[in-house]
Amino acid sequence: MRSLLIIAGLSLLLSPCGYSQPTQTIRGKVVDDDSQAPLLGANVMILEAGPITGVITDESGSFIIEDVPVGRYTMLVSYVGYKSFIMRDILVGTGKEVFLDVGLKELLVEMEGVSVVANINKDQTINPMAGISARSFTVEETEKYPGSWGDPARMASNYAGVFPNGDIYNYIVIRGNSPHGLIWQMEGVPIPNPNHFTIPGATGGPISIVNNKLLTQSDFLTSAFPAEYSNGVSGVFDLRLRNGNNRKREYVAEIGLMGLEIGAEGPFIKEGNASYVINFRASFLGLVDELLWVEALPHYQDLNFKLNFPTKKGKISVFGFGGASHITGVQDDSAAVVPGYIRQVSETTGSKTGVLGIKHVHFLSNRTRIVSDMVLSTSRTFIEGDSLVNDAMTRRIVTNNYREDRLLVSSRLRTKLNAKNSMNIGFALENNIVDYMLDNEYIIYRGTAHGDSLVMLPARIYKDDKLFVLRGFLEWKHRFTNSLTLYTGLNYLRFFMNHSYALEPRASFQWRFTNRQSLSIGYGMHNQLHPFFYYLIKTFTTDDPWDRENYIETNRDLGFTKSHHFALGYDFSINPDLRFKAEVFNQMLYNVPVERRPSYFSLINMGAGSEDPIADSLINEGTGRNYGIEFTLEKFLSKRYYFLLTTSLLNSKYKGSDGILRNTAFNNDFNLNALFGYELPVRENSAIDFNIRTVAGGGRRIIPHDEEKTLQESDNVYVYDQAYESRMAPYFRVDTRVGYKYNGLRMRHEIAIDLTNITNRQNEWERRYNSSSKEIEMIYQQGFFFFMYYRINF
Repeated sequence: MRSLLIIAGLSLLLSPCGYSQPTQTIRGKVVDDDSQAPLLGANVMILEAGPITGVITDESGSFIIEDVPVGRYTMLVSYVGYKSFIMRDILVGTGKEVFLDVGLKELLVEMEGVSVVANINKDQTINPMAGISARSFTVEETEKYPGSWGDPARMASNYAGVFPNGDIYNYIVIRGNSPHGLIWQMEGVPIPNPNHFTIPGATGGPISIVNNKLLTQSDFLTSAFPAEYSNGVSGVFDLRLRNGNNRKREYVAEIGLMGLEIGAEGPFIKEGNASYVINFRASFLGLVDELLWVEALPHYQDLNFKLNFPTKKGKISVFGFGGASHITGVQDDSAAVVPGYIRQVSETTGSKTGVLGIKHVHFLSNRTRIVSDMVLSTSRTFIEGDSLVNDAMTRRIVTNNYREDRLLVSSRLRTKLNAKNSMNIGFALENNIVDYMLDNEYIIYRGTAHGDSLVMLPARIYKDDKLFVLRGFLEWKHRFTNSLTLYTGLNYLRFFMNHSYALEPRASFQWRFTNRQSLSIGYGMHNQLHPFFYYLIKTFTTDDPWDRENYIETNRDLGFTKSHHFALGYDFSINPDLRFKAEVFNQMLYNVPVERRPSYFSLINMGAGSEDPIADSLINEGTGRNYGIEFTLEKFLSKRYYFLLTTSLLNSKYKGSDGILRNTAFNNDFNLNALFGYELPVRENSAIDFNIRTVAGGGRRIIPHDEEKTLQESDNVYVYDQAYESRMAPYFRVDTRVGYKYNGLRMRHEIAIDLTNITNRQNEWERRYNSSSKEIEMIYQQGFFFFMYYRINF
């Protein structure tokens, strides 16, 4: 209630005494959905702005509608010979022009009497080759969904088939798969993990580096994805960056618990078509740490940008992001108690990630284009541990560094042969340079003449500068009729270090048997490399702890993890704003790395706990299976409210080298998600939105402790024979978000507060031995937490 009163008070302060209706400009571009060629003469109309307001696109497919009163609108885009497209819930506000990218589908000639209605699916994918288990998402959804915090990965946990894997990190479990099976792409090319505070081989983190303000509508895929996506068995985030405004300069500033942020966009020169958009953020809590010396607060900074240079027959763009983060914590060293001395251990963990890419799009004709990329990326994770005595560092006892650099070049030919057939073909070649140093082993000699003596052992170093990976694909889309479409493709993946390769067929079929109902079926074979660290693990062949020269690399010949995806979907548009969707899925995994000796261990469970074990002598003999059903009932925002209800039922099993069928660590059994939002107008130029989300799911699977041995040895000892039979209590969380937007004549003000886990429920994470209390204690997930910000666009 206090938050509501604050927002209501601010709304009164921001409202002027006099009133003048603010307006804004809507701009955009209309293209052929398959060829991306501009459509000259397309009709673009606003349906609610009093008398019908409309314009016609020019030779570049562009349109401009000026002096549109602020508010939400529905727009209709039509073109002779193409299926009309309806866009609902377009938010027009001051401070920032609205830009719309619209792709229209060409109609096939059919018999008279067959009616074709306008396309109104708000979640239609940007990728025209996606036939099943795919949807798009908008920037607004990453903000208005409670608990999303502007993060696409956290937002996706609202979707069917997606299970959150902990509150602190944004790891997501898709249909029972390890979060490490996720593919991240930006501007059509693979990128490293785009998150702060990451760990080696991971695909998530606590805070996203990617700033959602630079995103345009992007895709999220969960099964049997098109052939152009490679090296993943779980799902795909295909992020698209928007171009900056090439007509006028616009700015954004924000202060909030997540950080201080500034952004700018505009043309490089007046009357020019080239543009830029850039955004920088620094953590607010990190600044508090610097000023007040508060311990264990996160420090992070990130920069996102895109530069766009149109050419006569295409465009050149430069894009990228960079992020740096670290956090330092200090705890008492309970193993070393000396009278008169305070013995402590300080640990600093962090990461640095950067991507710089250049993209060239060249149209050979209106139907054919070549897209070429060169991308340089780097990712570094580090852990530094120091021994402290009376707050002074005595020596460094841990120095772990994991660095991965990559240079990728790719080229894709995309062509629309005719109204029925489209084809894409392409390749990507990358070289990865990795350098891992683990300096965390030591020997303690007790009872020497000078007391206990700690001697560091030589560091373990794993490096390789020729980890080449080749990807290739061929895709073909054939439209039998306006309602019947076949998607097929092949993907080729080769890892040169050990000569592993795979040829993966992909296919899906979509039948829209009425104007409002469709059936889809899809299959895909998918392969995935393992984190490079696993290939380079050294098994030392002597008992001498100082020997780092005699070893064998027992994992060097590991093959890919492989899987078959099957999916069957039904989609029913109950009305223009209400949709029901159901999907049945079955995934069969094989060639999963497991230990040579009989054991429970399998990389299928990678990412299940706080740390992933380092395992050598692995072989590709593990299997797994994920199957289940999902239901979605979604009302898109109209008449001031929206809701999203999802239910997922899952069974996830695997076999390690012991041949025993077990639950995977991610077999949560079920997940229920309910999301509701309402927007309350406050005069014509402002609104308050209320949003609430409830999520419930099965408890986490765990490996139980051998309690007697744990207490005897003062360390965690587990009963591996009972791996993942036990589970934590069921998961439950309620989040809410309240926001206020006010449109001034030239500036838009926004304030929002996001309350996470408002019931402060203690969701169980894991049990761990505490050396201070000498007990096995329960570790809980995130309790009540709030996030708020104030933003201006001008």
